[in-house]
Amino acid sequence: MSTIGFAETPPIIRLAAQLRRVSWLALIVMVPVVCYFTTQGTWDLTKQNNDGGWSGGFYWEQAESMLVRGRLDVEPTDLLGECFERDGRCYGYFGLTPSLVRLPFLGILRFLHSALTPLYLALALLVAYGAALRILGRSLCELSEPHSTGGYQLGAFALGALALGPGSTLLLLARPAVYEEAIAWGVAFFLLTLNHVWAWHSRETRSLVPAVVFGILAANARPTAATACGVLGLVAAWACWRRGSTRRELVAVLCLSLLPGLTAAGVFWLKLRTPIPSVLMSKQVQQAPHWREILQRNGGRTSGLIFTPTALLAYFRPDTVVRRPEWPLFVFRFPEEPIRWVPPLPVGGAYVEHPVSVTTTMPLPWIVTVVGAIGLGVERRRLSRARTARTDSAGSAALWERWTFELGLLTSAVAMAALTVTTVGITNRYVADFFATSVVGLAVGYRMCGPPLMRRPLLGTLAGLTGLLLVAWSLVVNLSLATQLTFYWG
Repeated sequence: MSTIGFAETPPIIRLAAQLRRVSWLALIVMVPVVCYFTTQGTWDLTKQNNDGGWSGGFYWEQAESMLVRGRLDVEPTDLLGECFERDGRCYGYFGLTPSLVRLPFLGILRFLHSALTPLYLALALLVAYGAALRILGRSLCELSEPHSTGGYQLGAFALGALALGPGSTLLLLARPAVYEEAIAWGVAFFLLTLNHVWAWHSRETRSLVPAVVFGILAANARPTAATACGVLGLVAAWACWRRGSTRRELVAVLCLSLLPGLTAAGVFWLKLRTPIPSVLMSKQVQQAPHWREILQRNGGRTSGLIFTPTALLAYFRPDTVVRRPEWPLFVFRFPEEPIRWVPPLPVGGAYVEHPVSVTTTMPLPWIVTVVGAIGLGVERRRLSRARTARTDSAGSAALWERWTFELGLLTSAVAMAALTVTTVGITNRYVADFFATSVVGLAVGYRMCGPPLMRRPLLGTLAGLTGLLLVAWSLVVNLSLATQLTFYWG
């Protein structure tokens, strides 16, 4: 008599399903948190602030101008104090992506008389968060072992979900203004680009076309993403060379490297007749007394390596918040207190607007990122020794490929902040350009930490408790700063 048996579900499939469930739960929990801040506590998705420093309706008006008049200019009242003027017309230096996502729904926006900035900003932040969780889960699935219960992976993922969501600098972008929405869409689409390239490298998908589209949308929301996509395209080109890819894949890789930057430069040219506009074209920079003083002190510079030492110190020093007895429990230390100016930049030579550091706001991801970077260095030495001793094998070749690919992903994420630390502005919202590095660094670091922590349960428990304390700190700090930005500042 025959019996029919059912094969046990492989651990990696079981773990992937568990991580997907946790991801959806995290996203559901994140929705009210994000919407509370994007609606400024009103829960009104049509709320719109058109005052200077907010310009909440700009992307709607830019979409209307594109569709109705076939132009890219808006009325100066739609972008108070931020116009880049050419031939007497007002252009936003912000990209087209936030307007493009509104184009299919212009009829609804007209009916509601609102740009729905709280809704679109919330959507951008949730997309960024979802992509970050997908990247993190992809890394942890690679740690699955034949008889593993997945305890380390689930615990690490839960901590990561908190650290990259309500305990992250994404909340600093929840202020419903023109600046924050542009950065939010840039971060979201770049993380989607990075995740898709990883899926393609793992042979989970065959086409790189979605990555190219995501990259173009990222760069046309936040130009800093163009540099990151250029590096990511080189990583994909290396992968093509390793696997002997088709001509179609090679063309897609070339497009991923070049099209994000070229399209962003093309939009700038259409608006301002220059592919790389200068901040000096801004009406505010031309007229505001504080800007005249800044430019006088730094010799008229708006970008360059002269800003890098001061910017890096501002974005990485661990003392950028101040404790207070009532809510919000933490507030920005600077510019109420002077930042430290690092030569060759003279004192007062940059625009400083409530900066905060990644070490203050996201300590767990950055500690793990440092561990991951050290781990990559140690792993490279070990693989090099194996090659020198001629003991490498097909397995070693696979390890070399994984090592090179992970280093490339981390480098592309770091490249997103390359322009940020070479510009005249130092502000809290720019810290979001380091978010992709936090995500990739956490993913790589978890893989490095996983084997030793799984072999030593006591050490793993201690690491988990430490991580929980760091995440608790991040939650309080980021919720406090988001409250200050959204309700008390500007």
